[in-house]
Amino acid sequence: MQKKKVVKINIPLDYLMGHLRYGHLEGTLDLTEEEFKKLEENPFDFINNNDISNDLDLIVDDYEIEDWELSTEINYKVIE
Repeated sequence: MQKKKVVKINIPLDYLMGHLRYGHLEGTLDLTEEEFKKLEENPFDFINNNDISNDLDLIVDDYEIEDWELSTEINYKVIE
């Protein structure tokens, strides 16, 4: 029996077309007791008044891809 090779493929796309539906921001914050009390009192104001959203990661939860095109570059790596 002939041994098989496991190959990891990565193919860049020349373009990707679609739209984002929704997502969220997430992360952790190191807050003082005073900052935490302000967060508890009014989370929306605390986040906006302290530029907290810039410190969080943007996670795309849902999207729709309508079209894409392969590039001429194909990267691969033999795993086994």
